[in-house]
Amino acid sequence: MKKYLDKLSKLFNLNKTSIIFLFSLFIVGIICGSIFNIIINKNDQNIVSNYLSDFFLLINENKMSFLECFKDSILFNYGYALIIWALGISVIGLPILIFMFFGKSFSLGFTLSAIIKNYGVKGCLLVFGYVFPHCIINILLFLVLTLYATTLSIKLIKCIIKRKSIDFKPIMKKYIFILIVSLIVILLTSLYEAFLMPVVLEYILNLIKI
Repeated sequence: MKKYLDKLSKLFNLNKTSIIFLFSLFIVGIICGSIFNIIINKNDQNIVSNYLSDFFLLINENKMSFLECFKDSILFNYGYALIIWALGISVIGLPILIFMFFGKSFSLGFTLSAIIKNYGVKGCLLVFGYVFPHCIINILLFLVLTLYATTLSIKLIKCIIKRKSIDFKPIMKKYIFILIVSLIVILLTSLYEAFLMPVVLEYILNLIKI
């Protein structure tokens, strides 16, 4: 594990401690989201169950609006990425960045737990179709983006506290490049999520006969 962390930190030129912290935060968020899905009251559980049933029914009957799904996906993910990026150049952005990343993992944990809880062993196949590969790519992308944003935010705080000046021109060039790459990747994952994921899920639904 240490060897892979070292490679990752060298690849992205990031602090290994920050990688461990955010990865741990992601795991905690997944666990908390899963636990929350279990402890919510029956009425809320029924609402979640009905939402999932309606969602998979639309897919199974091929009634999903692909363009609407694409628009929703790209607007949400672009908005999320741009907010993270903007918070990175803000002194007060650090706690918000941590909260947002935790919220992302919490939401994912809640959704995956709800699918498995409602559909049992068959739900594991649905989870696979739901998260692979676009969701996993997005999580890794947001992890890297959040790492860079928190690193930059910490540098800004240190500069203010120590009253030091740093040449931010090369840092911002790299930071803008990371944003552009992130937006391109999000465009590709949103296309997959809107146009290919429903086809994969429809195939799985027909396979497991839900």
